[in-house]
Amino acid sequence: MATVEARVIEVPIDNSNDVLEIDCSQLPSHAAEICDILENEGSALRFYQLFALEYYKQGHVEEAVVALKRGMANAKANDQTAKVPLLNLLASIYVQKAKSSAATTGDRSLMLEMATALLTEAGRIDRSEANTHLVGGMLDLAKRLPDAALRHFDAALKAAPRSVAALLGKARVLFSKHRYQHALEVYQQVLTLRPTGRPDPRIGIGLCLHRLGHPADARRALRRAAEVDPAAAAPHILLATMDLNDVKRMLDPRIADGATQRAEELLHSAMAQLHRAYERQPECAATLVRLADRLFFQSNYDGARALAERALKSADTMGIQAEAHYQIARAYHASKRFDVAYDAYQKCLGINEKHHLARYGLGQMQLHRTDMSSAEATFQRVLDHHPRCVEVLRALGYLHARLPNTKAKALEYYEREMQVLADEAVEHAKRTGQPADDIGAWFVDANLFLESGLLYEASNAKKACRAYSMAADILQRPLPNSTECAGDAIPELWNNLGALSYLTSDDDSAIFSEYSQAALKCSKALADARVRLADARKGATPAAASKAASEIQRLECTLATITYNVARFYERCGFWDKAEALYNSLVADAPTYIDAKLRLAHIAFSFHGNSERALELISQAIGIDSKQSSAWLMRGNVELQRKSVQDARRAFEHVLKDLAKHDIYALCSLGNYHLAAGKSDNSRADNEANPAAAKKAKEMSAQSYKRALEFFDKCLQLDENCAAAAHGMAIAMAERGNAGDARQVFQDVRDAATAGLGPPTLCNPASELVFKIAKQQSASVDGSGVSLLARSPVGCDVLLWSGVNVAHSYVEVGNYRQAVLAYEASLRRLQEATKAMETADSSGTDSDRFVVAALEAKCGGSLTATRLTDAERAERRRVERDLRLYLIRALYIQAKATKDIDIMRTALSHIQSLCADENIKLPESALKPDTATKETADDADGDVEMTEDVVESGSEKKSLQVRISPDDCLVLFDLALIEQSVAQLVSEQPESQRTLQDLTAAATFIAHSEAAFTFLAKWGKVLQKKKQKLLFSARLATERAGYSKSLVTKLTRKQQEQEAFERQRQEHVEQWHRQQEEDEQRKRLEVEAAAKAQQELERKLLRDAEERNAILREQMAASVIAKQDEGETRSKKPRARAADDFISDNDDLAGSEDAEGLGSDAGEQARRSKSKKVRLSRKPAVEPRARGRAKPVGALSDEEREGETPPPRKRPSDEVESGKYKSKAIVTDSDDSS
Repeated sequence: MATVEARVIEVPIDNSNDVLEIDCSQLPSHAAEICDILENEGSALRFYQLFALEYYKQGHVEEAVVALKRGMANAKANDQTAKVPLLNLLASIYVQKAKSSAATTGDRSLMLEMATALLTEAGRIDRSEANTHLVGGMLDLAKRLPDAALRHFDAALKAAPRSVAALLGKARVLFSKHRYQHALEVYQQVLTLRPTGRPDPRIGIGLCLHRLGHPADARRALRRAAEVDPAAAAPHILLATMDLNDVKRMLDPRIADGATQRAEELLHSAMAQLHRAYERQPECAATLVRLADRLFFQSNYDGARALAERALKSADTMGIQAEAHYQIARAYHASKRFDVAYDAYQKCLGINEKHHLARYGLGQMQLHRTDMSSAEATFQRVLDHHPRCVEVLRALGYLHARLPNTKAKALEYYEREMQVLADEAVEHAKRTGQPADDIGAWFVDANLFLESGLLYEASNAKKACRAYSMAADILQRPLPNSTECAGDAIPELWNNLGALSYLTSDDDSAIFSEYSQAALKCSKALADARVRLADARKGATPAAASKAASEIQRLECTLATITYNVARFYERCGFWDKAEALYNSLVADAPTYIDAKLRLAHIAFSFHGNSERALELISQAIGIDSKQSSAWLMRGNVELQRKSVQDARRAFEHVLKDLAKHDIYALCSLGNYHLAAGKSDNSRADNEANPAAAKKAKEMSAQSYKRALEFFDKCLQLDENCAAAAHGMAIAMAERGNAGDARQVFQDVRDAATAGLGPPTLCNPASELVFKIAKQQSASVDGSGVSLLARSPVGCDVLLWSGVNVAHSYVEVGNYRQAVLAYEASLRRLQEATKAMETADSSGTDSDRFVVAALEAKCGGSLTATRLTDAERAERRRVERDLRLYLIRALYIQAKATKDIDIMRTALSHIQSLCADENIKLPESALKPDTATKETADDADGDVEMTEDVVESGSEKKSLQVRISPDDCLVLFDLALIEQSVAQLVSEQPESQRTLQDLTAAATFIAHSEAAFTFLAKWGKVLQKKKQKLLFSARLATERAGYSKSLVTKLTRKQQEQEAFERQRQEHVEQWHRQQEEDEQRKRLEVEAAAKAQQELERKLLRDAEERNAILREQMAASVIAKQDEGETRSKKPRARAADDFISDNDDLAGSEDAEGLGSDAGEQARRSKSKKVRLSRKPAVEPRARGRAKPVGALSDEEREGETPPPRKRPSDEVESGKYKSKAIVTDSDDSS
């Protein structure tokens, strides 16, 4: 027999009672020798199993396999059951070999297949063997089939309920399936069965308790495991791991609240536990891996790699092997040996594909190799298992930010990361009971917001501004053990904040604050860099000097950009002198700074009105860089403003042909050019008398419209949110007769501009961003002033002109009401914006606020705001006049269509107000019929001067000179036309719907209209002779003047007719009033007579009631007396009553009737009833006095009845019949009921 203590196995000798003792400590090196002995002695198969176990314990795995195979070969055919333990043991050895670190992938698969075959054979022989199911469970675990393993362990426990190995296997499976409570119960069962067994179940108990959220109990279980087995390393490793995890949580910079000392204590405790584990088992793979992890965080990458390689050699489980490869990979990764790290990560994932940290590292290596598609797939696999992992979200955002056409996806990942961090902040606040107001303090990585801001710049400037603000807040936090902050070295961030605020906000104070901080930080950093450069040169350190020089160059460029943006800010505020001084300083420091020269050209043209100087500066910029498209675009814009249309067209075409064929500004400008050409050709065709010439003009117009649509379509292909292109395309559609579709496009443009989605950017970028140029403009209004679009030049106000064109389209389709509302809204928008800008200019409150101290030395001039230049103010006045004329035209057309005199009067009121506001009126001489007019040769500024000879008293003549512009002539023409229309509508009204005052006013209007048309007809001839632009038809003015004369005659006749009609109507009205008075008087008398009759009737009724009451009182008194007499008579002489209860005719019944049921004839009726026999009721019913009844007219009041006996009441139920005689029963008083 084998004795464990002596490690001696006694083998029985065949055909003898002796045994052969074999010392297990001195086994032969080859198991074949032992097998030969066993075969010679005919030993049982269990001895092969025993020696195989001894060889396996001593590390001779192959010899154990040889012993088991020899034993199975010697198994008897009739006793296959004895072979099952050998099959199970050999299968378990193959499973262990498959799990060893030395096994390759092919060897591992082969081992598992061999183990499967052995177990299949064992199951065929004996299906109820517990060990077969136990080894099957181990095999399934090696194959990563936890459900199948759990079934095998349950089957083993069914066969052997107290099998500790099966219980441990089941607990392990339950733990891996996160069923920690069930696993805990199984481990506790193992502890009950074998308290001192190996492996120690207390370790499993500790792990389960830790997972269940009981860390104190888990530590207690692990400490007990270390006490029970002082040589065990696992408890110490797990205790160290728990301490290290606590340290990580405590040292989190977001939640560290004075826990540094406690973290240091835990860190020392963890290292002490690791040292104890290392002392007990120096080659324990788990201990080595954990120590390697600590060395990695101490930046000892070589030491960490060496320990991980030792762990890899001694690892007996695949999990430890994978972890060892991961530690090796991350050590190579940190040492920048990326190729070796890539291979190590691959090995780790080859062993454990669920090692997500290794997969994350592999994704980083793929990023380094620029294998973007593979990196994306790798990170996505990690994200599928850990959707709230901020590191993976950051990596995917970084990856997509650098891939084409995936910027939106990158922003999505960055936003998810922000949301995860915000949720963590809220959860932490709930756990600690702190308020969750300051979520921003939870964010500690500014790079997240810097990357997000860069991406947002191209799509949403407001979100970009918020992202940069968050980054600035993080960078403004003081550095550890320092009063400085990391943001001091990044002035570009504050410059970007100012530029984005410039584009999205109306808060000038906030914009100035950002730019001021940017200039201050940049100036300070530049001074420090220059000091470092001087120190480096003195110390003869070329590397430091080179670095400082590079830093100085960067900061100087940044300061120039900040200066440029501050100048742009001054332009926005109307501080043109300050802006010009800053631009001049930039040009002086850097003569090739093209943007500064172009802004100087803009100031020269827009503020000073010096187009020659503007063109000169633009030419200088083109001389510096002839391929600078911005300079050519500005040249085209200036030429267009100067009415040099062809020069402007050539500039825009040059940009498209030679510089940038997809420049949206040039495409839109050329589209507008062809649109204007089409409108001009169309007007010429309408006015052309020659049919051939008119046809040619129509063809040219159609061609121009087609070219315009091509340019606008190209713009929309490049930028679908280009409102200017959509606006131009809608205009072309409306000009070609498709007003309905055009109106829809105009409405879409207006809605998009209102929502801030697509306003056009038709001028140079408003500000420079160091990180990236942003060209997005927003239409938001924050309540502090005029919106950005309204503050921009009136020609660039998308909301204004889209609203105007929507109104135009409504007029074309006949929806005049909506057209009037749209015109009024547009006019109101323009007036409010202009008023706000004028108010800002006149307030002068900005002069002391916007002084950038760091740039004050470069600034000249004064801080006097002039947001509205003279040219812009004149343009706004012109646009306002046009809008008012559009509104008047819509009202006029609506009134003509509906023949509504009220709407026509409204139009007249509007145009009279326009004339009064702009002092437009006819010359005094034009209102005099005896004035002779002759023209002179003066036509400066488009005005025409006329000399008028006025005939005065005697034969003297006085010469007067009058000047009037063509635009004023148009307003006067419209005024005269509306006055004529009002007079015509009044004359056409029925006599009953107008008044003499209306006709008198109409006569005044027609007189003024006639004078105006006469004057304009003469003036039009003067303009035609001078070949100047005529905005109205002189022929039509002559015709209208003639019509006015005929209308004067008609109105005179109508006045006479109206006067007669109103006189006759007045007579009818007076007669009607008299008739009404007579009728009212008659009705009044009738009412008075009726009232008197009613009063008389009431008096009569009152008298009758009083008489009835008097009779009633008499009857009541007689009744009382009769009752008294009857009582006395009965007391003296009893009456004889008949058998049928009748009384004789002599009985006194006077006064027995109900007072309420009898009238004035009641007494007489009672007297007549004496001759009849009346049957008396034995139990008369008496009604309660509480029942309410209406008091009859003339009835007694309560005071009158006081002291009298109330009369009896008659009830219908008291009526009785007796033979042919019928009478009403007498209801007596309660005293007489007997």
